[in-house]
Amino acid sequence: MDVAVVVALIAAGVGVLTAAAGLLTALITSGRQSRTAQNLARLQEELKAQTREEERLHAAREELNRYREPLLAAARDVAHRLGNIRQGSFLTYFHHADDRRRLMALRSTLYRFGRYWAVVESLYESVSELRFASEEDTRKVAALLAEIGSTFASDTYGSPQFMVWREEQRGIADLMREKTHAGEGGVIGFAGFMGTYETKMAVWFSALEHDLQTENASTSRKLEDLQGLFDELITQLEADRPRTL
Repeated sequence: MDVAVVVALIAAGVGVLTAAAGLLTALITSGRQSRTAQNLARLQEELKAQTREEERLHAAREELNRYREPLLAAARDVAHRLGNIRQGSFLTYFHHADDRRRLMALRSTLYRFGRYWAVVESLYESVSELRFASEEDTRKVAALLAEIGSTFASDTYGSPQFMVWREEQRGIADLMREKTHAGEGGVIGFAGFMGTYETKMAVWFSALEHDLQTENASTSRKLEDLQGLFDELITQLEADRPRTL
């Protein structure tokens, strides 16, 4: 075979190999770039998901912090009154000969319950009850709020005494709240509560008012359990308070 032909064939082969190598290199480079783009996109999605999760956590924690002091004040008032009924002599005021003193004792107790339910429902409206119960920073408080609600609603204490269903708790909360300036939710004061008790509140509180006047109110196991739960709630809310410099 002519040497020139051989040289041409070799050159052609080298060209083909070079082209093939170039194509292979391009394919490898393209594959790497594609995988890099896919990895980058996946990383971006993971970062977005993490950011959303942190925002959800932050929102639940911030809403709890917003309502922490009102919730603490309401829980302390209820716990204090339950303690006075069970371990003190406050029960005697529910049977006082002075009608005004008796009504003040009864209705101030009912007001404390209603105020607590109102603050809880305001909190649940600000952050979904499900999310509030699932976030790590708010889970313990959410569990105690749920247990207090279910204890009030429970019919496992041998009688319907002090039984307030969740719908009743929410209904009372609706009546106890008022819209103040800027559309913010607030709780009516005791004077407003007393002023509207006969026309709005009595139908919701009548069973509780009756139960408070029974002779065995101070030995009620439900009130004992509720007092313990409110004490736990107070402790948890105080322990989780944001630290200030």
